[in-house]
Amino acid sequence: TQALQRAARALSEFAIDGIATVLPLHRAVVADPAFTDAPFRVHTRWIETEFDNTIEPYPDTAAPPGATAPRETVVLEVRGKRVEVTLPARGTKPASRPSPRPLRVSAAATPSGDSLTAPMAGTLVKLAAAEGDSVASGQLIAVIEAMKMEQPVTAHKAGIVVGLITDIGTSIGSGAVLCRIQN
Repeated sequence: TQALQRAARALSEFAIDGIATVLPLHRAVVADPAFTDAPFRVHTRWIETEFDNTIEPYPDTAAPPGATAPRETVVLEVRGKRVEVTLPARGTKPASRPSPRPLRVSAAATPSGDSLTAPMAGTLVKLAAAEGDSVASGQLIAVIEAMKMEQPVTAHKAGIVVGLITDIGTSIGSGAVLCRIQN
């Protein structure tokens, strides 16, 4: 009870301006009887199947005050359930927003030339090629895992595998060179 009271108070005091956040959802969940009363009745599909969503949509702050962009409601079927979605009306130009800053990628993080690099940070869990193997473009070389998600790493060109990291369990940084593929 004390933890729920503290969570509700902290969420009511927390404020983030300028962008939509999940704070309204969290505030509603910690106040919902399914979450607060005994027996606890929240399960992994509770939000989709039982949560009574009365949360107001985030206001469109991109539009000038007093102006409302034309919107339309569309009914979609998702996994057998009808869902109403409100979107900007077709043919309306979205409000101008500043373009996001480009991602900074070092030259070593892009497969070019001979280097085959890791697409994400993780742990090397499988090798499908060995030092000196001849590989085809698209052939599996290794598998990297992060947070129970496996990412296959394939050859970006045909050639001979040279300088392959061979220690299974090694932590790999995003953009790290796993091997070189030479012609």
